[in-house]
Amino acid sequence: MTIFDSAEELYNCFGGLFELMERNPQTQAFLQGMELTVKFAHTSPEASITIIIRGGASSIHCGECDASPDIQLAMTGDVAHHFWMGEINVMRAISTRQIVFVGSLSKVMTLKPFIKAAIGLYPQHFQEFVAPGSC
Repeated sequence: MTIFDSAEELYNCFGGLFELMERNPQTQAFLQGMELTVKFAHTSPEASITIIIRGGASSIHCGECDASPDIQLAMTGDVAHHFWMGEINVMRAISTRQIVFVGSLSKVMTLKPFIKAAIGLYPQHFQEFVAPGSC
C-alpha cells in the first residue's frame, strides 16, 4: 500500500509543506540570497514539484514547469514521505538509487539548512493537515 494514491494527494501534501515553509520565519531566512531551481520528480504516483528560489522569494509549481532545474531529486512518493520525515539516510538512498540526484553537489549543499528545517516541519504538517491514510 502506497502513501499517496494520486498525484493530487502528493501535491496537496508536499505542496502544503513548501507553502508552510514560505511562511515560516526560520525557513524564510534560508531563502535570502539563494538563487536556485529545484525539481522533485516522483514516481508512484507520477508527479513533479519545482521550487524556484530567487532573491528571498520562492514559487512552487506542481506538475509540468518550463524552468530548467539546477538540481533534480527523483524518488517514489513513499521514499519522499520518509525523506521528509527524516527517516532516510540520504547518502545511502542515493548510493542505492532510492533517490536519484542530478546536478551540482555544491548547490545541493546550499539546500542543506532548508531541507533540515523542512524535515523539522513535515511530521507535524503530515499529522495536522493530512488525513491519515489518504495524505
